[in-house]
Amino acid sequence: MLACPGKLLWRRKPRPIGFQLVLALNLVLGAALVALLTFRYFEEMNSEIQKRKVALDEEAIAVQVAVQHLWTEHSLESVQGYIDSVVQKMRRISLPCHQIMVRRNGTVLQTTPLPEANGRTEEMIVDMSAGKGLNAEQQSINERGVVVGSDYQDGTAVIVSEELANVRRNIRRDVLTQLGVLGVLGLMAAGIVNFVLLRIVAVPLRQLQSIIDDIGDGNFGAQTSPQGSHEMQQLAETVNAMSHRLLESDRRRQQQMRTAKQIQQYLLPADEQIPGLQAAHLFHPADNVTGDYFDFLPFRDGSWLICVADVTGHGVPAAMGAAMLKSMLMTITEQPPTDPVAILNRLNRWFVHTILPGQFATMFLARWEPEACRLTWTSAGHEPGLLLDRTGRMTILESTGTVLGIDEASTWELRSEILNDGDQLFLFSDGATETFNPAERIFTRDRLIDVFQTCHSESPSTSLHTINEALIAYRGDQPLHDDLTLVVLQCQSTSPTDDRHCSLRPGDDRVHAIEKMGTDNMIRALAPCESGR
Repeated sequence: MLACPGKLLWRRKPRPIGFQLVLALNLVLGAALVALLTFRYFEEMNSEIQKRKVALDEEAIAVQVAVQHLWTEHSLESVQGYIDSVVQKMRRISLPCHQIMVRRNGTVLQTTPLPEANGRTEEMIVDMSAGKGLNAEQQSINERGVVVGSDYQDGTAVIVSEELANVRRNIRRDVLTQLGVLGVLGLMAAGIVNFVLLRIVAVPLRQLQSIIDDIGDGNFGAQTSPQGSHEMQQLAETVNAMSHRLLESDRRRQQQMRTAKQIQQYLLPADEQIPGLQAAHLFHPADNVTGDYFDFLPFRDGSWLICVADVTGHGVPAAMGAAMLKSMLMTITEQPPTDPVAILNRLNRWFVHTILPGQFATMFLARWEPEACRLTWTSAGHEPGLLLDRTGRMTILESTGTVLGIDEASTWELRSEILNDGDQLFLFSDGATETFNPAERIFTRDRLIDVFQTCHSESPSTSLHTINEALIAYRGDQPLHDDLTLVVLQCQSTSPTDDRHCSLRPGDDRVHAIEKMGTDNMIRALAPCESGR
């Protein structure tokens, strides 16, 4: 129910077209059949009553002849006996209220009247004697409820009457039988029409609906079989052509998305080895391409820029924003200053004028100085960085300013941390904290912090595996609702050999191992990375 100013509107679910067609057809046919049967009933009834009146007239003529003979040649008792015998026979056959009255020279003879006659036949005799004749007979049918046959010759009047109700009762059975047969034939005809209509319209439409539903579910290229009528055939051909075009279009789109995905993969760091840091990361888009972006960029003075960003939205628009961030950062880092806040200021001024209206980006930006083990950082509204030492003590690196792309005059604070050997820095996008379980509840930042805090004595790859396994277990069979980026960096103040960097991306066998294998198998899958090969 929808509420509108001053009234309520009820939204009814549309009925199937087959139901509507059959309903409309049956209503018309039903009304026509009822009207026809009603008309035929009264027509047949009137016709049979007229036939019965003719029969009564013929009976009156026959009685007239016999009465005149008996009245002349015999006594009145003979006449009375004759008309009584005739009436008794007729009453036994089918007319229980049959009655005969004779009037001659002022003498009236009649059969024993029945109580239901109520003197109507006597009234007819008076009318006949007054010379009303046929008019009185006609009025009797309509006004007095009596069907009358009469004959008047040589001063002798004979009236044969029967109750109209009895006449109708005798006729009704035959008439209703005829009309019943006609009604059955009409229903059979309507059934045949309904069947043909459903076969021609409803069934093909259901088939077309099924194919369109398949196409709507992504089964592009699905085809339907030829239909029964010319119009349905044309509609089927149109649907098949549309399905084929959608299949071709989807193939081109998939190819373009694969190319875009490959391009985006090249935007991410490959095998950069950051002095003093061992890295492990996982990059998992919710769509083919993503607005998440992370990077490790070297400065000329030996320091490194570490960046994790998230452009709002999903798909191609967000991926274009991430590509612009990559291009801008590479341009900015070619020249000093290397201060993260100065870089963020320049980046924001460019980004405000290039991003699509309504889009913005969050970013955690840090500068790593290997010699001093110093991490100088700032955050533009991004998820906080988590700094964990070997004892399990956690430091949360909160946002220091607003997001990018809103106001070119925005400012951020610069903060610094000294990392010790074994300290781990965990950077992530909101796809981690906003992972949904089957009950539609999010993972939350607190739960993520608790999981990471158990990794204080682990390597970056093991920490990454532990976090990802916790997210997978929480998500269950639910798909990713947002792009997921996880980056774990561990300080190594003593110079290791080659064990510095492990890169995990969608499609990489090691990502598949992390998502599908247990802990021991995952560690073996990462063995080439951990051993520096």
